[in-house]
Amino acid sequence: MRILFLADAVWDDLPGGSRVVARETASELVLAGHQVTLLCARHNESAPADEMNAYGFRTIRYDGAGKPLDFIRNGRNACARLVAQEPFDIVHTHFAYASVGPLRAVPRSVPRIRSFHGPWDQELWIQKTRHDSSPGHRLSTWAKKQYCRYVETSNLAASQHVVALSDAFAQILVDRYGVSRDKISIVPGGADISRFKLGNAFGERGRLGIPLDRRVILSIRRLAPRMGLDNLIQAMPDVVARNPDVLLLIGGKGPERERLQQMVNELHLERHVRLIGFVSDQDLPAYYQAADLFVLPTVALEGFGLVIVEALACGVPVIGTPVGAIPETLRRLDGRLVADGTNSQALGAAILRFFDEAWSSILTRERLHDFVESNYTWKHHAAAMEEIYLRALAGRERLVERNKTLTE
Repeated sequence: MRILFLADAVWDDLPGGSRVVARETASELVLAGHQVTLLCARHNESAPADEMNAYGFRTIRYDGAGKPLDFIRNGRNACARLVAQEPFDIVHTHFAYASVGPLRAVPRSVPRIRSFHGPWDQELWIQKTRHDSSPGHRLSTWAKKQYCRYVETSNLAASQHVVALSDAFAQILVDRYGVSRDKISIVPGGADISRFKLGNAFGERGRLGIPLDRRVILSIRRLAPRMGLDNLIQAMPDVVARNPDVLLLIGGKGPERERLQQMVNELHLERHVRLIGFVSDQDLPAYYQAADLFVLPTVALEGFGLVIVEALACGVPVIGTPVGAIPETLRRLDGRLVADGTNSQALGAAILRFFDEAWSSILTRERLHDFVESNYTWKHHAAAMEEIYLRALAGRERLVERNKTLTE
């Protein structure tokens, strides 16, 4: 099949969870013998406009990021050129706003598949209003949110099939956007188990400069309001009181960094909490392997949590909040991995329970890795997507035959 991916950005230019999904799915589809082209806006001036990347798929970048009219016009024109070169069998959208221009150049006869990575409009509202509740700011953000919701709803309605990474997000599709349940497939995300695998914790700590004699908690997230990292920091005084050797490493970058560092300073946690900045894709497995525990403190809109399965694949237990899809994965291992709530007290209690009680010892590194290998790999994900594409193509053929019969 010739498959066109529509995305807001490519991972190499702008890292993010949805871009990992697009990258890994495309890579596996190429290994399965398909031809994949990813069309996106340019976010890196030095990046080529047209390249065959190391993952085996073609990436086309167009200018206009951050300029709505240019973004739409250039996206449509770039897609029109691609369609003129060679027709596509499937167009697969990974973000609604990334499709506004390009889909205008795609014939309606080409099946449209949509991967739903989250309620874009809700995420905008949480990010923009959590620390600024002034009436003027809320009104301006509300207007943007309404536009985002319109774009999201329109794209979902125009898609023949919608893919959610979890039951939690499938329910949002039904409740918030009115998508018919029989139009939705649940296809969980995955981990690249050739990279995220068991390793030598002490060896990786030495390489990364992490103390060998500390109990290490890791959390790698975008430093944004919905990630709940402030609650995790606030939980640390209770954890430290009973575990003086504990060290929390928070990896990532984002708008909350200054505020989080201020919290660390005010709570006098400088010896126990470090904001280590952006963790490169190359170093990510090593950080997982160096940790004793990974904590995912999300407070809203967790559609899957790729970091969960990546950490587990490296043999590291994960504690998460009861938000979105987090319980769907962790309760399959042990319900006690899910905290009782999202606040600092609940997170602290879950971490202390893990360190203090013997049940944590049954979560061996081998068991955690095998759990991911059996249930959450990109090969599983891409095979499910391939099935969805074939069903969509079969549906198109039936429609063509039906229209032909009616015409005759």
